[in-house]
Amino acid sequence: MIKRIELKRFKKYKEQSFNLNPEGVTLLVGGNNAGKSTLIHAIAVWEFCKMILMHEKGRTVFNEDQVGVGDGLGMSAEEFLPIAVPTLNHLWTNLKTQLSTEEKEAWPDRFNGYILRIKCIWDYMDQTDKFLEMGLSLVNDRLFIRVTNSNIHEEDHIITTVYLPTFAGVLPKESKVTLAERRAFLGRGMAGSVIRNMVYDLYLQDQVVFKRILSGRIRLTKAQKEQYKKESPLQRLQENLRQTFRSELEIEPFNEAFQTVLRITERKLVPKNGTLEVLPKTKYTPRDIITQGSGYLQWLSIFCILYTSEIDVVLLDEPDAHLHASLQSELFTHLNNVASAEQHKQIFISTHSVEMIKEAPLNNIFSMDTRKYLSEESSRVAVLHGIGSEYFPKIDLLEKYKQLIFVENESDKKMLSVWGEKCGLPMPQHVVYWATTEPHATRRQIFNELCKHIPDLKCISLRDRDMDNVEMIGEGLTFKGIRLPQDSPLLLLEWRRKNIESYCLCPKAIAEASGCPVEDVRQHLQQNFALAIDDDGFVEANPPEPVITLDGKHIFSKETVGIEHVYHCDKYDVAKAMTAEEVCEDIKVFITRARDFFEAE
Repeated sequence: MIKRIELKRFKKYKEQSFNLNPEGVTLLVGGNNAGKSTLIHAIAVWEFCKMILMHEKGRTVFNEDQVGVGDGLGMSAEEFLPIAVPTLNHLWTNLKTQLSTEEKEAWPDRFNGYILRIKCIWDYMDQTDKFLEMGLSLVNDRLFIRVTNSNIHEEDHIITTVYLPTFAGVLPKESKVTLAERRAFLGRGMAGSVIRNMVYDLYLQDQVVFKRILSGRIRLTKAQKEQYKKESPLQRLQENLRQTFRSELEIEPFNEAFQTVLRITERKLVPKNGTLEVLPKTKYTPRDIITQGSGYLQWLSIFCILYTSEIDVVLLDEPDAHLHASLQSELFTHLNNVASAEQHKQIFISTHSVEMIKEAPLNNIFSMDTRKYLSEESSRVAVLHGIGSEYFPKIDLLEKYKQLIFVENESDKKMLSVWGEKCGLPMPQHVVYWATTEPHATRRQIFNELCKHIPDLKCISLRDRDMDNVEMIGEGLTFKGIRLPQDSPLLLLEWRRKNIESYCLCPKAIAEASGCPVEDVRQHLQQNFALAIDDDGFVEANPPEPVITLDGKHIFSKETVGIEHVYHCDKYDVAKAMTAEEVCEDIKVFITRARDFFEAE
């Protein structure tokens, strides 16, 4: 896909090029006015020009042998809709739409009226280094566009991009539109106006996929059902919504003979017997998708686009704006999975999201300041710090309190707080928690970079043991894999058991949280996980070896037989149900060390 963008006199860039990863997800990061949206807008304008020229002059206008043939295509300001600008001259650098006499003499080609240039270079399958350059000219408030350079031939694939600005709403009613009209709305960045049409397109594709797999049979086999779920774009969207929002769409078939608008409603799901079931209409009346929040509609529009096969490149401008922090991280994971699974899908995201920047691998993060992808972990810290306190409040809090705990997940903070209150050992106040699954060595690098900006910072790095040898855990849960000075402002600690969930395997607390008999819980753990355990669990620091090696996370979450599925309670519920005597020694050791470390004068 797109490997390079070259801009001339577009907005803030008089002449600038960007070398980009041609596959997967790219996060465009930087502070305000760094150029993130400008780059995305450039590609959106390129797509709009391509769409208009194809509609008005046909596919051949892009061929190499047609460059310079005929005149440019003119349009009024009202017809230019891909991005919002006060007036069209705001597209040009410093608002100057014409060359000076001296500049005309030095201009390198014959199209010196078309001084705004946007050039995309891409690879597609065995086609490499294909490029198409669009030129724009403004004369008397009338915009003209034309192809100013190309190496395209008739058989070449021309990429298709879609620009999705921050979601701004959905129409109360939406008419059925043609594919060309839908593409026109998307090309203008108006996905909200055709969101139902996008869903309905997936519905029609779903019908085709289902009939093809069914192939005249009465019903699908088990293997065919799995094939159907993988190949149907609508089923992929529905599964996405089920897992993320516990919701699914109900789509009414459209009859052109007597219907004029599309009807798509939302249904709620609830967990039951290890699966999700649709709430009956007597308990939850289906309602039009317009009633859902902007975050839900933002998510829906993004994945409608991504599951549409004819779209090559998706441009997302701050898609995290309407999403909770936990969903921002989940959004990146979903987008990355789609881009990895689809052979020809590329996603650009302009973002200030701390959660996304923390989640993404370095080679997915493109700094608009350096115009390069990040290569070192210290660069990530610099990016996060450079975003500023408005977008990275953790930095502000660290500068204020100078106390940091690295944990595996945001949920760890909640668990530790619950256990601390139970034991009369409340966690230290004014500590900043930073969730990351990176190893201690990487966290140490991040800490060292933070110390350059925040002197006197003190930090504890707490990790699940996972696959580390238990012999690497020393006295006081100290991780022995990295030697630090005795007075180091950094503590590296690690749970003796496999993960934090392993400290929640207390049958009496599970029974209390679920309202089930403790005997049932003990029998369930023994029959399904070969775990023989007393009602109070194992609280000692050195329990039997099977307790050290078991995977508590797996026992809680395993489908059909996990504690969450059978007893409908999670690790938080169990932690809250514990007594002080049922909290394991390792937990008390960690909290005590944290209190002493941060509260010492």
